[in-house]
Amino acid sequence: MKLRERVVNCLKSVPRCAIRHPRLVLIVAAVVSLIAAPGIWRLKLRTDGAALVPSAAPEVLYDKTIRDRFGIEDNIVVLISSRDAEGIFNLVTLQLVRDLTTKFAGLPGLGSNNLMSLATETSFRFRPNTLVLQKLLEPPLKTKAELEQLRDDLEKIELYNGTLISADGRSTAILIGVPAGVECLLLYKEVQHIIATTPAGPDEIAVSGAPVAESLLGIHLLEDLGVPRALLGTSTRSHEDFTGWKMPHSFHDLRLLIAQRIGLVPLAMLVMMLVLLASFRNLPAALVPLPGILATLVFVFGLMGWFGVPIYLTIAVMPVLLTATGVANDIYLFNRYFTLLHEKPGVSHIELAGETFDKLAVPLASTSLATGAGFFSFGFSPLTPVQAFGLCAGAGVLFGLLCSLTVVPALLALINPARFVPGRGASGQRGTPALAAIFGRLAPGLIQRRWGVAGAIFLVIAITPLGLRRLQVQDSWTGGFDPQSDFSRATRLVNEQFYGQHLLFISCNATQQFTGEISSAALTPGQIFLPANLVPADAFLPGSAMTVSPVESSDLIWQTHIEKVVRNGTNLIVSTARSTAELTASRNSGDTRLRFAITGQSQFDPQIIRATDGLGAFIRARADCGVGGVLDPADYLRTTRFLLRPGDANAKILPVTAEEAKGLWDYYRFARGAHRLRQAVNSDYTRSLTTVFLKDANFVGTARLMSDLRAYEREHLLPLGINIGFAGDVTVSQSLIHSIVTTQLQSLGWSLAGIFAVTAFLGGSARWGFYCLLPSLLAVVIKFAVMGWADIPLGVATSMFAAMTLGIGVNCAIHLLEGFQQAQAAGAPPVEALKRALVLTGPPALINTVAMSAGFGVLMLSQVPANARLGILLVLGLLNCFVVSVLLLPALLCPRAK
Repeated sequence: MKLRERVVNCLKSVPRCAIRHPRLVLIVAAVVSLIAAPGIWRLKLRTDGAALVPSAAPEVLYDKTIRDRFGIEDNIVVLISSRDAEGIFNLVTLQLVRDLTTKFAGLPGLGSNNLMSLATETSFRFRPNTLVLQKLLEPPLKTKAELEQLRDDLEKIELYNGTLISADGRSTAILIGVPAGVECLLLYKEVQHIIATTPAGPDEIAVSGAPVAESLLGIHLLEDLGVPRALLGTSTRSHEDFTGWKMPHSFHDLRLLIAQRIGLVPLAMLVMMLVLLASFRNLPAALVPLPGILATLVFVFGLMGWFGVPIYLTIAVMPVLLTATGVANDIYLFNRYFTLLHEKPGVSHIELAGETFDKLAVPLASTSLATGAGFFSFGFSPLTPVQAFGLCAGAGVLFGLLCSLTVVPALLALINPARFVPGRGASGQRGTPALAAIFGRLAPGLIQRRWGVAGAIFLVIAITPLGLRRLQVQDSWTGGFDPQSDFSRATRLVNEQFYGQHLLFISCNATQQFTGEISSAALTPGQIFLPANLVPADAFLPGSAMTVSPVESSDLIWQTHIEKVVRNGTNLIVSTARSTAELTASRNSGDTRLRFAITGQSQFDPQIIRATDGLGAFIRARADCGVGGVLDPADYLRTTRFLLRPGDANAKILPVTAEEAKGLWDYYRFARGAHRLRQAVNSDYTRSLTTVFLKDANFVGTARLMSDLRAYEREHLLPLGINIGFAGDVTVSQSLIHSIVTTQLQSLGWSLAGIFAVTAFLGGSARWGFYCLLPSLLAVVIKFAVMGWADIPLGVATSMFAAMTLGIGVNCAIHLLEGFQQAQAAGAPPVEALKRALVLTGPPALINTVAMSAGFGVLMLSQVPANARLGILLVLGLLNCFVVSVLLLPALLCPRAK
């Protein structure tokens, strides 16, 4: 108890000191803000998908391995849609494809290997008088006959249907691979500039893809934060920009206008100041919280910059939250201070300010520490952006509490109290006295019918499982944009007319080991003699890795690659990249038994090729899981065989021998380039990559598809020595969503524990902590059910609402319980104490709820739908917490009153 008393006395002494030395306190606050401010210029954006998932997650590490091994890059998709009656098969559209492809290839950091379009891909036709395959769009097409020939060639090749050409032939795509190290935002701006300066004629050009999503999210976040558009260097809307004032015609236009002209943070401040002005009818009361809020924002974002914490998607909502929570403390302070000014007109305002903070320092600390506990609970999240949000927001709440206990009392001490004399509200006509009268009349009814009201609340809780069962976990980068935005429309168009934008990469590992023993006598200079029956076909060996070690020792002493194989009777004469003289010199003298192991090039094996072809066919049949199309090694080999035999109607068949398969892969490299071969098979031909295009990355559907693929692997692939692995943005999203569930459970648990510990300690009893926590906890359960009924998914942003609601929503309960305790300490019986508490704390609690709801409601205007949904959930949570606190606590505080 002594520790609690010391803490309480310390909390009360801080504002007393600020009242005695107001100018010094304000100077110190200004200096701290100025020290932190330069860190703001060090801030960086992180809106890429990799930032949202744990870097050490197995799925993330495997995805990186596959991308490095196969040279996979995320693509910017430039979609060209033609209004011509012939679709894209007209001279203007195809020339536009040529022009844009050439200009994109000249961008810094890019080259021809990073581009894929009709202008980069080879035909099966040769340039005149050469053995060089010509591109599909060369020479420049000039006649209708040439256009028809192109259409016919593409239908025969088939490989580009769904990837470069839409199903109806009215759209074509240019894919720009973003190399590692190239900044997406800068590249996106360059692509936009090229599109804007290239005459498109009647064609429409749209841009989509994961790198575009990353760039736009960064711009949207900065706009939401109120960063001037001149500093962004680009517009989020190229042709629907608000270059001047005009009346918005839709909610989407309103969001755009606010983002580009105001920003959510300034708007939140303005809204909350207006709420204070309307509540207290006093301009200084609306302005006094502003210095503390600005100091808090500068301190937190400056600290982020100094410590290298980037602005993640989750951070975008933090300024609005800190603005709302900062004002919440001041509402209770102003209400108590103005009441004392009205009740004690002859007393010094310095004394009244001290009395105000003596009464409210503890409940203010309780609410802020509880809110901080709700935020700090995210520090245990496996998601770095959520973790950063929790730690930074928690630090901001504590700094905001410090401002409320120092800056606010200092300002109250310096400002002439005459400026705070209430207007018409003082006479009971408006403002908090009128609200106090309403709560005074409401209190007896609430107390008299407390158990009936409590029963109604628990009845609502009883039906929440019906909504909880409908709650779904879902998130994707395409869902992070307004459905009416250009980006969303382009993404929908790609998903409708092409295979789809969400990619699932399936790596098929079919490592074959050929092992045996030989005598050291089988070694000759530069050659090794192996048994002729070692492999089913000699084609498996050239290029394969080989190791040799003594039988009596497992230590590896020699490794090389096979360069050439010659069959000679019962032997295979193998020429190696390293001289066998090194091996001869390293072994002991005399005849020694050696163990050899050769890693076979399984992608030459017709049986393996047929197996991966069967896997592709199985996936194509899973349209119910959102599968739009599949490209697998068998598709590439069939197409390559057709390129060799374009006149053969039956050319598109799989190879029947390893030698033929090797020849087809060699020709594939010749026809499409080494970089395209690398995207199909790895360098030693032991792995292949199957690309699955999904039209919708639905968590449930994708999980079902991946589960079915594992079952298919066990039944059809493992018996052949083939195992598969998953990579791509879909796989990373599945890992992300799993982490979301983990985050929700962890943050809820830590938030509950932290809030209970804070309120129980400062309240002086465990019962106090339970009473403070119960209304918010019930409100969270109700809100989860509402999410299920309203089909609001649990995503990265919305996953944070529960712990935040627990921390913020406890505000009303703490002040009501503090008022009840103070009234009882003054000698009032329980029922009278509750009436006094409702009259005293009800009005500021209501104003606080309205103000914070208005502040959080600003998030609904965010350009990022996830943040808009978070705003809705926080508003609902605050309203629920206020209602449940006012209706439920009377039954708990006065259970036996009559």
